[in-house]
Amino acid sequence: MKPMIAIYVRVSTNEQAENGHSITEQIDRLCKFCDALNLGKPKVYNDSGYSGANTDRPALQLLISDVKAKKINKVIVYKLDRLSRSQKDTLMLIEDIFLSNGCDFVSMSENFDTSTPLGKAMIGVLAVFAQLEREQIKERMSMGREARAKQGKYAGSWRLPLGYDYIDGELVPNDFEKIQIQKIFSDYASGKAPVTIAKELNGKGLTHRYGIWQTEVIRSILRRKTYIGYVAFNGEWYKGTHEPIISEELFDKVQKRLKKVGEDFKEHNRRPGKALSYLGGLVYCKRCGEKYFKYNRRSNQYSYDYYCCFNRYPRDRKGTCKNDNWRMEELDKLIFDEIKKLSFESSTPSILPDNSDTINDRINELNKQIERLMNLYTLDEIPFDVLQKKIHSISEQKGKLEKSLIQEPATITTEEAEEIVTSFDDVLATEDIDTIRTAITSLINRIEIDGENVYIYWNFD
Repeated sequence: MKPMIAIYVRVSTNEQAENGHSITEQIDRLCKFCDALNLGKPKVYNDSGYSGANTDRPALQLLISDVKAKKINKVIVYKLDRLSRSQKDTLMLIEDIFLSNGCDFVSMSENFDTSTPLGKAMIGVLAVFAQLEREQIKERMSMGREARAKQGKYAGSWRLPLGYDYIDGELVPNDFEKIQIQKIFSDYASGKAPVTIAKELNGKGLTHRYGIWQTEVIRSILRRKTYIGYVAFNGEWYKGTHEPIISEELFDKVQKRLKKVGEDFKEHNRRPGKALSYLGGLVYCKRCGEKYFKYNRRSNQYSYDYYCCFNRYPRDRKGTCKNDNWRMEELDKLIFDEIKKLSFESSTPSILPDNSDTINDRINELNKQIERLMNLYTLDEIPFDVLQKKIHSISEQKGKLEKSLIQEPATITTEEAEEIVTSFDDVLATEDIDTIRTAITSLINRIEIDGENVYIYWNFD
């Protein structure tokens, strides 16, 4: 099979709008160029709508494959920057792909080709200028984004922050994700671990636009000042114009806990995010106000886990607090026994905000998605197996949300607390640390230690 002449054309959407380098115009001029030189009818490789910043383009990859297979012996482009805007990529394509496989390269507008010594010399020069142009574009874009951030406007990122939609150039709270962000902050501030928070959200069907909740995503959210009204650019935070989702008081409380937990993990060489004890994050010193943490005391004869005050065992080992340590198994047992002894005869339910309207809105959205899928199926736009799979997934999420409206409101009432207490023995029998912690943190807001005295503050009246 005789090798063919190839013409490669490319244009991004912005370039076509600004410079008029349309695909049709490029193809027309290159075909006339081939006719004038009696090169025959060329094969067209078209990458419409792709940037020249990298080589990840379908038509270019096909061209590379054909050149290596010796199907092409000459590649012609309208301008050098149609091939690539990167100096490194341009030289790689010409020298390592085209020339090394016996394929010449011609740029029509610059009037040179690699079959001449001058053309080979000019390749390097023009590639430098193509790279310079790209760097200047990047610099202008960066300056524009920085200016937006300083004005308090969202400057963009690799993906939109959860909890917000982007409407008319502004961040606007997304009601369904907003209640999840608020729950993440409040739950972490009350002592729950990120892994526990993720399990609870996913269990209630409270997913976000990118999928199910992951521990790392929750940790990232807890550190973002976006939720108290700031925007970020290049590592700097600026006061934003969008509506905050979280109060600064709650955000500061979360940052203090993150700092303490981080110091604890660094001190004891432990991995963040994994619950290590049933009462972690709930136990405080009544004398100095610091939190208790898990501490392991070892010797040749024994190894015991304790709950210890931070001010008794700080990093410099010069603690000022003399409050008692508690053997972990003893304090755990005491708390378990107190939970089992709870009586609700004279209690009244706690009343907290109800997010049922927002959850109902999400259920209505899912119903509309199912309706749209059925319409597509009726019009033969999607096959039955795809329809069945998608509807099953949506119905499963919808069922979890409907269940959360009935069984798991956003707050704990006395009736719910009584139900947890009644089944507490069964929860302990699972021996699953996250399941047990979830039950405990649902019931208990805070535990304070004063020597041999233990004070429990419940999440209900």
